[in-house]
Amino acid sequence: TSPTDVAYTSATVGGNVTSDGAGTVSERGVCYSTSANPTTSDNVEKSGSGVGNYTVDLYGLSDGTTYYVRAYAINEKGTSYGEELSFQTYAFGKPTVTTTTPTNITYTSAVVGGNVTADGGATVTERGICYSSSTSTPTISDNVESSDSGLGHFALNLTGLTPSTT
Repeated sequence: TSPTDVAYTSATVGGNVTSDGAGTVSERGVCYSTSANPTTSDNVEKSGSGVGNYTVDLYGLSDGTTYYVRAYAINEKGTSYGEELSFQTYAFGKPTVTTTTPTNITYTSAVVGGNVTADGGATVTERGICYSSSTSTPTISDNVESSDSGLGHFALNLTGLTPSTT
């Protein structure tokens, strides 16, 4: 059946075993892969046995990735597959962050911070500031002070700075 509830790392898919082929359907489910024509040798999510409709939830998928999926059923004669469908998981983006104007500036310290306003679709695991006295565009390869995680405002007290230095 058509994939539903497609998200960043999950989706719901399913199938319908319409005939047991005059045997016993011992296993049914969905096989999936990032390559076309997945089989039960690829990733499998089982959904019991017998005839009828079923759905399964796929977790741990990679974001921004196309997956191919087919329903399958197994009886005494072998494995049958449904038609192949595909879906693409949503892609995570980078978080959105702004830098706040430094305050409480002294000879050797300053309060600096920012505001993480969007998570880009994933959990913000770390936030903080990076700084340098040798470049006007510091990166995390320069000096870094971490705050915590998540969205919202944060402030850090930088100490031990060199007096009269930008």
